Amino acid sequence: MPLSSNASASEPERDRRRFLLRLSWTGLSLFLATLLATVVRFFWPRVSSRPARSFQVGFPDDYRPGQVVYLPGRKLFIVRDEKGFLCLSARCTHLGCLVVWNRDHHMFLCPCHGGKYDAEGRNVEGPPPRPLELFGLRLDENGFLVVDEDTVIKRGKGPVPRFRPGAT
Repeated sequence: MPLSSNASASEPERDRRRFLLRLSWTGLSLFLATLLATVVRFFWPRVSSRPARSFQVGFPDDYRPGQVVYLPGRKLFIVRDEKGFLCLSARCTHLGCLVVWNRDHHMFLCPCHGGKYDAEGRNVEGPPPRPLELFGLRLDENGFLVVDEDTVIKRGKGPVPRFRPGAT
């Protein structure tokens, strides 16, 4: 009888060891699978297959000189002055808040942190580190004004480049 009681006492211990061994192998397998997936992902090309982000915003004649139009769905401003058109992002370059156009002061204001931008989107006061992003504009074959969000125009020290529908 003592042999039988000793065997039954070691049986739960053997089950526990088997469980811990399976748990260890499962954990190690998951770790190695994750590591392998990470290595494979590192060597996989990161090519974007999303479509170009360009869209029509109307005809050039729909905008009056001196007018600033906010496109809420796209978070953009279309600015037309006597020199041409600008397409500016409505996102503040400080923390990404949405700026608003203040007609009285003729500037863009960030209501969250006090950033101020002039009518061309250059940062003039407050915490924004750089001007508002400037996107490319063009005319399509039907004469519509098209914003191309994939084309971000670099600004230099000189005047801000504008789109002029009549110029080629």
